Order: sequence, then C-alpha cells, then structure tokens
Amino acid sequence: MKFYRTMILVFTLLTGFRTISAQDVNLSGEIFEYATYYISSFDIGTGATNVQIFRYEMSANQYPVSVRVKFRAHMVSPQLGITAPTTIIEIITDPFDLQAPLILDNRDISSVTTQIYDMASPPNPIILSGRVIESLDPLQADAILQSILASGRIAAGQYTFGVQIMSGETDDELASDSKTIIVQSPVSISLESPGGPLADTSNTLVYTTFPIFQWFAQSGTGFSTFIRVAEFVLGTHSSPEDAIEDQRVLPFDQTESWYQINNVNSFQYPLSGAYPLEEGKVYVWQIKKSIPTTAGEEDMLSAIYSFKIGVSGQLETTNTATNALLMALQQALGDDQFNSLFGQGNELQGFVPTGQLEINGVNVDEAGINYLLNQIISQNYVIQGITVE
Repeated sequence: MKFYRTMILVFTLLTGFRTISAQDVNLSGEIFEYATYYISSFDIGTGATNVQIFRYEMSANQYPVSVRVKFRAHMVSPQLGITAPTTIIEIITDPFDLQAPLILDNRDISSVTTQIYDMASPPNPIILSGRVIESLDPLQADAILQSILASGRIAAGQYTFGVQIMSGETDDELASDSKTIIVQSPVSISLESPGGPLADTSNTLVYTTFPIFQWFAQSGTGFSTFIRVAEFVLGTHSSPEDAIEDQRVLPFDQTESWYQINNVNSFQYPLSGAYPLEEGKVYVWQIKKSIPTTAGEEDMLSAIYSFKIGVSGQLETTNTATNALLMALQQALGDDQFNSLFGQGNELQGFVPTGQLEINGVNVDEAGINYLLNQIISQNYVIQGITVE
C-alpha cells in the first residue's frame, strides 16, 4: 500500500498559517495550497516529492519530550462512489525525543525511514519511522488508482487531512490539527458579454467605448486573472485568433500579452493603460486564468468573443455588412456592386452566411474564403464576372 502512504505524507497538514498549542508541544507553520494536485509531482513508490506542500515547526516548552506523530486522511468522493467518510490511510511514527525545535517539511518525509535534524546547535539527528494502522479497502483503492491513471491527479471530492502529536510514553494527545479540502477539477471559462462569435457582429453591438466584460470562471487561493482585447481588421486578420495575437489595444504595452486584473468575473475597459476603443470598429477579447498546481502554474484560456462598437444614432441591422465574411466580400466587390446584390430591395437582402461554404464544389472553411477575398482585395486576383444561383 505504498501509494496510499504517499497521499497522506504529501497532503497531511494542509491548513493555513497559524499556531496550535496543547500542553507543552506547539505546532506552527505555513501551508501552500494548490488548485490541482498532480501525482506526477510525487514519487508514488517512496512518497517523496520536490513540491513544497507544508512547512511546520514543532517545539516544546521543556526539553526533552518523547513524541510520536500520527497522520490520518479520509475522503468522500461521489465521483468514485464513496459517499461516506472513508479512511485513505492512517500512519503513526515510532516514538522519538524532541530535544529542540524541529522543522517538518513534506519534502523530507517519505514512506521509508528518514533522518532529519532539529534546530539545536549542534543539531540532533531525528529518525522518522512509521507503520500503517489502517488503509483503504483494496476495491476502493483500485478505483482511486484507475482515476489517477486516467487524469493524472487525485479525484474530485472532500479530503480531510489531520495530524496528531502524541506523547511517546502514554499516547496522550499533546497537539492536533485537521483540515477538509475540496478538490475539484478546474472548470472552463465561460464568456458572457459583450459579444459572441465573429460570424455576425450585428447581434453583439455595444454603444459605449468603455464596455463591461463579464464571464464566469472558478477562482481560488493563488489564482491570477488576465484579459486581452484586440481590434479585428478585415484584410489583415483571417480569424479572431489571428487578431488577438496581433497588436492589442489592451494591454497598451505590446511587450505584454495580457493585462492582469483582480480575481473577479467582470471588468470595465479602463480609462488608462489601453488604446481607446472607436465607434464602428470590431474587437475581440479573451480571458486567461493562471492556476497554481503541484506541477507549476497552469493556464486556462477562454474562447474568443467579438463585438462591434456601434455608431451613436445609427441603427445597424443584419442587412448591413456586419457579418465578418460579408464585410470582406463588400470590400472585395466595392460598395456599388455589393449594394446591387445585398442592398435594400435586392436579391440577397438579409442574407447571412450559414457557415457551409464551397469553392468550385469543394467544401472549405471561413479561413479559406477569407484568403481568397484578401487576394482579390490586394488585387492579386481579378473578378471577371459574378453569377447568383
């Protein structure tokens, strides 16, 4: 059962920075919480890890004192069919003498006998050796293992981790602490407003140059949130991705790809630190979340939404070329030729591309059409005739 010993040695003591006292033994420490715990950060065979999860100082009012340390973890995970608190592992160390303050760091603890040193001068060696009291049922253990192999991280659920400092002579409790941690898979970022797909900006008009961006995303300790906004220029950009990676209007500094904001779900376009938005232009925007994990920072990106700044006093409808493809087509054909086909009372009035596009009977995507139109706009290709079917 080495794997389950790994879990408790790695994740026990996940509490905030505080001090716990009982009788003559004190625990104080700083805990580093993560949104996701990747098993690849740990050596499943020994329980060793190079990621700092906790750092505790154990001290006493009088020395020496004989102590032993008990770790316990239990879980509830409906995802795994575990609906009642179930012990993952409970392990207790052999008694050892605490002769001076001692630093407990999870990177110094493994499932094998370990030697560490206290803070005396000169330091005293401490031998940590433990035995398993209780562990998870093999069938449930297999379910957890399969989940980890599939996802690379522990399953979503409630994980309660605890530590007890006990007398090495009488087993009386001298100090203790516990914490329940909600482990969940990060959810995607859902953009809400302004905007939507680039296909039809007539439905995503805003009449302010300082719009409020809104989205929904999970947040937590150590999360960072970023936004970026760019202008979509017909004839220059073939896709929202192309535009957002080009020159940005937010942030103003083009050496920065993102503009950091507070961990909130809404943000108003700023008065400074950005290029002003202009009426009649189309813009694209995107949100990024940086999430702390045991494998380092992990970025989660939203989709890219587009919107158009409406011109004050001017009502726009689908008949005007607000669709990105129609806008490119208008530029390629010229206003007179375009209006003779798509204008008021003409054959293609109100037409909006469905996304099912063909060139010479071959299905193509919008990027292929944009490429062809850009070649016409740049006069690399010449239109010889137009037929409407």
